[in-house]
Amino acid sequence: MKNYDLCVIGAGPGGTAAAIEASSLGAKTAIIERDEIGGVCLNRGCIPTKAHLKSALLYDECRRSGEFGISLKGFDFSLPLIRQRSADIVNRLKGQLDGSLRALKIEVIKGEASFLDRKTIAVGDEKIDARAFIIATGSSPRIIGSVRSEKKRIFYSEEILGIERMPADITIIGGGPIGCEFASFFAALGSRVNLIEMLERILPKEDRDLSNRLEGIFRKKGIEVSTGVCSPDIGKIKSEIVLISVGRSPNTGGIGLEKAGVSVDDGRIIVDEYLKTSAENISAVGDCIGRYNLAHAASAEGKTAARNALGENTAMDYSIMPMCVYSFPEAASVGLNAEEAEKKGYGAIVGRAFFAGSGRALAQGETEGFLKLVAEKKTGKVLGAQILGYNASELIGIISVAIKGKLTVNDLADVTQPHPSFSEAVQEAASNMIKQAK
Repeated sequence: MKNYDLCVIGAGPGGTAAAIEASSLGAKTAIIERDEIGGVCLNRGCIPTKAHLKSALLYDECRRSGEFGISLKGFDFSLPLIRQRSADIVNRLKGQLDGSLRALKIEVIKGEASFLDRKTIAVGDEKIDARAFIIATGSSPRIIGSVRSEKKRIFYSEEILGIERMPADITIIGGGPIGCEFASFFAALGSRVNLIEMLERILPKEDRDLSNRLEGIFRKKGIEVSTGVCSPDIGKIKSEIVLISVGRSPNTGGIGLEKAGVSVDDGRIIVDEYLKTSAENISAVGDCIGRYNLAHAASAEGKTAARNALGENTAMDYSIMPMCVYSFPEAASVGLNAEEAEKKGYGAIVGRAFFAGSGRALAQGETEGFLKLVAEKKTGKVLGAQILGYNASELIGIISVAIKGKLTVNDLADVTQPHPSFSEAVQEAASNMIKQAK
């Protein structure tokens, strides 16, 4: 029987972050993966989709080249070459990750793991003992009823990038982050897109102003958006391809959680603020706990869980967990929106800046969207922000730092931003809030 200080089950963002952190702190560490190192994020999710989105965005910019005084003729795209570029990026990152694991002497064990008790797991015929375990088994696309992918017409999100040709039209069921990103991808490459959301608006978990404005932009781009559609009848959809992206379900079945004494609720592993499960030596992170289905959240949880497993007692901080949607344009948020701040009794004030008035946005030809800054009225302390616009995923980090550093809108207004730049919107929104306070 092999023995370790820490054994991690699952080699996605949460699992690899946990293993690397633990090994860096001197623990003898193993990581078990039944599929591919890097998990869904690296192999079939975050990275390949962003590579595909970059190709689609570049193609869309080529179509708009006349706006910039450039004449392009005869340009086209190749789906196989887009897919090959994506695969090359994935392979490069997998090589880097594999090198990091080897450099830290983390043993990678391939196979299915199942608990025999809270201190022992089996991987095939091999038994592994550890002082502590971290479960990071991730999630899978949520299935609608009995609808299964056909690999020719009906797809779930992890399979759609394998299509062999661009469809003339596509219906996307689910207007969350994944659905909005794929709506942008297919529309930019010329497909007619019908985006269906069962709730009242797309990106229903996000700020209302942000989701409503993105819907308006989508409609301008020719994307048909239908909201409030309960239980769409897939059999009646006539589109060439149907993509189902209605969320994800935690991968917690078949790993012997009951034998280890790990409590589960509706498929999600129950953890406390320290990411500890009901079994004292077992923690869980990432999608399998169902808090934030985000790769960066899983990585942060993995590091925290590893430190706690080795003797620390640090609570997980979700107050500055950014959300990013890589649609065209991007959407991003962090902290509280105005409605949430009011519910928490802050007496919030809101400052806005619109990219239509930004010199850099005009020069870039990316004037859609806005930055919305939220602060406590009494103290001016920054509580959150919502951004819709070009490279919103990069801008949101400024607000994360502001919240972490307990900065006020006066602090943000006093920071000189480069001119011209998109980041000037932060200073403008903060300055507008100061005027309101007066």
